Amino acid sequence: MIILLKLLFLNVVFGLPSAQDVPADVTQSLLVLLREETTVRTKLENDLLELGRELNTLKLLQDNVTCECPWHRNPVVFSATLTTDISSLGVRQQIPFDKILTNIGNAYDSRHGEFRAPVTGAYEFSVSMLMKPGQWAGVEIVRDGVPIAKLRTGDSAQWTMAGKTVTAELNAGQDVWVEHIPESDSNVFYGQSFSTFSGHLIQP
Repeated sequence: MIILLKLLFLNVVFGLPSAQDVPADVTQSLLVLLREETTVRTKLENDLLELGRELNTLKLLQDNVTCECPWHRNPVVFSATLTTDISSLGVRQQIPFDKILTNIGNAYDSRHGEFRAPVTGAYEFSVSMLMKPGQWAGVEIVRDGVPIAKLRTGDSAQWTMAGKTVTAELNAGQDVWVEHIPESDSNVFYGQSFSTFSGHLIQP
């Protein structure tokens, strides 16, 4: 249809030979149709460009929602709890949270209570501890021997429990653990699955 309109337009405008005369009103109608066709084509081309931009935006949103990024495709998450009481904690003794609840990425070692960062990035760690009435004790979250957070609880007529969360930057291969602080007045660390140690990779 468009080709026919263009041929008729050329016949009328440039006086090319035609099989029959074309009335003036038909010529005017053809000109109007050609202008409308150009306008519609231009709008469609613009709409296609805008649609392409919107599709790119939707793809980025989909990637975020469906975790199409390396640190989400390979998450690092662990959580462990202490099942038994430790009655003779030494100075700066590491606390081996022995029961693994979650260990996605296999970065936590329950034998020593140590987490080893598989990739460089920002991590979040949390620890909780339970204390018997009349005693208090403290622990530290330690990164390669350097404390990055402290927690203490106890010295009350009731059982007490406290928790601490910290974020830290780690290089791949660095270790994080929980250890007893020397200024505690008790060498006992109560487990019974109340005391926990957990962490996860936030972003590399």
